[in-house]
Amino acid sequence: MVLMSAAFRDRLRRALGDADPEPPAVELSDGVLAVGDDGDDPGDGEGPDGGEAGEWLAYELHEWSLESRVMLQQLLVVDKVVHSWQGTTLMVHESLEDTVDALVDEVEETERAKEATARPIGPEDSLTAFELAEWPEALRAELVELLIQARVPHVLDTEGDADQATVPGEVCDLLVREADEDRVELVIDDLLAREEEAQFEELDGLEVNELLSALFVACDRLRRDPGDLDGMRGVVTSARRIAGVRTPFGFSAPNWRTLRNSVGGLLHLVEGEDTDRDDLRELAHRLSDTLRTLV
Repeated sequence: MVLMSAAFRDRLRRALGDADPEPPAVELSDGVLAVGDDGDDPGDGEGPDGGEAGEWLAYELHEWSLESRVMLQQLLVVDKVVHSWQGTTLMVHESLEDTVDALVDEVEETERAKEATARPIGPEDSLTAFELAEWPEALRAELVELLIQARVPHVLDTEGDADQATVPGEVCDLLVREADEDRVELVIDDLLAREEEAQFEELDGLEVNELLSALFVACDRLRRDPGDLDGMRGVVTSARRIAGVRTPFGFSAPNWRTLRNSVGGLLHLVEGEDTDRDDLRELAHRLSDTLRTLV
């Protein structure tokens, strides 16, 4: 999940021609994932245009926040910059150094602007309370860490209401400004969704990309021919795997859950005995369009 400033969102909206203010989510994890116009691996020794070979540059971004790295990832996708990630290290061809430097500067400027406008909660602010009394301490600590990374001012209330059965000194509420309520709800929704996936399989970036690519090929086959046996087999294999995969880096947990549910719906149609071919073709078409932006 990414919390974007208004200026950054405007930048993406202009780049996308006002079609969609949210850029396509792309996997970014401890594995290596290449992103380009054709999805080719940039580590094959050639330049990004398939021309003369050159050096690949490494941008060490381990000191950046998760939000900043995802912000940079989205700009790279929008500007169609061929790149790969090795953990928190960004790899790009030397011919793209000026372009990437400009994007890095843009992200850092956005972060500096956010820091400049951040201020502690004051007595004049209208506040919203989120009840945390039933939360485990470890989960509360993780939420606080995410809010710090997102630079959302907050206060943990240890007083509570008189009618709440809480131990004195125990955290009851998270207090945030009303203006930040929607942002905090997104953080909480994402955190709780990921908590539900604790026992799910975790894949690295390359594995996720391969899985989504295989599903895309299967959906594309069924889009053209709902009776394609290879397409059906590909959906069955990929859908069953995705059902147990933890939200990858670069996706919000709710968005990954939506994708997982859509894939599950397609699997249900593929395995059904009286499935309408038009329904199967339509859902496969919608999924292939979605997956096209992810692989």
